[in-house]
Amino acid sequence: MNNKEKIILNILAKYKLEITSDFSFSENQLMIQSSQKNNLFKEIFLFCSTHEICFSIINTDYEKSELLIFLPNEEKKEYFLFFSSTDKKNHQENKNFEKEYNNCKKQKIVPVIGPDGVGKTTLLKEVICSIENKVLYKRFKKIVRRSLLYNLMYPINKFLLKKRLNQKPTKDQVDDINAKLVIFCGIFYYPFLVFQTLVKNKLVFVDRFFNDYLLEDISFLDRSTKLRKNWTKVLRYIPKTFWLIHLDAKSEIILSRKGELLDDDILQYRELNFEIYLKKPSFVYTYINTGLEISLCKKILLEVGKKIEIFEVREGTCLK
Repeated sequence: MNNKEKIILNILAKYKLEITSDFSFSENQLMIQSSQKNNLFKEIFLFCSTHEICFSIINTDYEKSELLIFLPNEEKKEYFLFFSSTDKKNHQENKNFEKEYNNCKKQKIVPVIGPDGVGKTTLLKEVICSIENKVLYKRFKKIVRRSLLYNLMYPINKFLLKKRLNQKPTKDQVDDINAKLVIFCGIFYYPFLVFQTLVKNKLVFVDRFFNDYLLEDISFLDRSTKLRKNWTKVLRYIPKTFWLIHLDAKSEIILSRKGELLDDDILQYRELNFEIYLKKPSFVYTYINTGLEISLCKKILLEVGKKIEIFEVREGTCLK
């Protein structure tokens, strides 16, 4: 039994997840009830994030998902495991899935989320240099803060928050309190990003995304980070993307780069963002631990991007 199989078996045994009688690692396939899939993905996330293991979930069709586990100490660069639903097939749901899959894939907008200090900008600069496609890099904060509506409301919101806190608030704190305004400005700008992908044929990387503003109090060190009340209702209006990249690292690594959060905030950011993903999953989710060598993080991101055919890798780029 190889390490990949041991990881999955340990998770199944520890959390006593129900599997079908067809359970088998033959041909890298595991049969599981679709109702159990999210539970299994959550435990895989907790296991991998705890053990600094990078992974990617690729939802290839309505009934099947593919899990890539990257073990840096192994000779092979990746592992594959398939999960197939044993539920009764639904032709209409399959058809709807395929239509949404194709539409999202055409819109090559790739959010990269992660707390300040995780290395989003550093990794993206490395990756973009190795991509053949025309690339547009956007910071979500700047997109919002250049909005006319945002700039009209900001002085008022800042004044009200200053009065409430009895001290001058940071921009992030103003945005935290007025998250609905930030989300609205982001949604209003989003068609421009779609235009860049469909008409200008560009690949768009977005540093941060709407997800950050579904979290409440992350900008206040004296408060605990949590999901906003009625966040699931707000999530309905947030655009679904084909690929979501989640960067993470140990708290001490992130805090050594930028000490703007507490240990608990980093933990909550990690776990709550995966909860957001499970509620409205992108077709591809990639978790990368940036505590590893940047060359390995870059290789993993390029491997996944090439596999899902979202971009072309420049000739001569080493992926081995």
